[in-house]
Amino acid sequence: MGQTTIKVINYVPKFLNFYQRAKGKEEKCLWDLWKEHYNFAAVPPGKQGEKLAREMLLRAWDKYPEVIPPIEKWSPDTEKVRSYLKKVKDLLNCKEDIALDLIYFVGAFDDNPVLAPNEDGRITLCWPIEGNLGDIILVHELTHIVHTKTADLSLNWERPVASIIMSEGLAMQVSKHFFPGKPAEAYTEYARGWLEDCRKNSESIVKGILPHIEESSSEKVYQFTMGQGTTGNEREAYFVGWMLVDELLQEGMSFEEIARIKEADFPEVIRRVIK
Repeated sequence: MGQTTIKVINYVPKFLNFYQRAKGKEEKCLWDLWKEHYNFAAVPPGKQGEKLAREMLLRAWDKYPEVIPPIEKWSPDTEKVRSYLKKVKDLLNCKEDIALDLIYFVGAFDDNPVLAPNEDGRITLCWPIEGNLGDIILVHELTHIVHTKTADLSLNWERPVASIIMSEGLAMQVSKHFFPGKPAEAYTEYARGWLEDCRKNSESIVKGILPHIEESSSEKVYQFTMGQGTTGNEREAYFVGWMLVDELLQEGMSFEEIARIKEADFPEVIRRVIK
């Protein structure tokens, strides 16, 4: 089944050090202190990401005092991660080795874990601990990790929109498989009402995204994930992915078969299924 190694990197003490230094300081000082003593956020690379990180810090700052006590008592649960990762590997019949760097950090209450590749071939999962992330999201992110191996996918920020559609759809449906019986929103939503809004605009979302599924620029990736898509809805690629993989499962494909579809074939599969 392939070996799995997990290396834990804990940035929580680093955040607590920053917080103690910044507590009581004027807002204009926070960003400089953050960059000097913490300087970690789950954002896209470049100036766009830096701008986002600053906005997130200032937006979250007044929320931190109430969560500092539980953060100070927090400790990692690596065995739970290892257990769920094995279950996902078994479901997708992943025989490849997985080397994971698991970074625990304090984010900005956006409940947004991030995956990134390492130069040495390892995969990094950045997991925020200040909010209410549960096991459904954990399985979602671990599915991404396994999927990179079964379909030989890139975790780079710039990747085809079709890849985002397929990988997010699979991750949401695998989460549903392991935690069945909940409303669809439990597997898909990051904000209340998002799924219903997307359903109302389903036809327009599909029509708007299809011409772009083979594009991979940073701008297009942002547009269909964190941006406003073509209809004013965030995460349109996620919504299309949720529908796509659900339809593939209804057609009789197994999770393993879906996970083995190669990236070069994603556009053809999407255009065939999502009309």
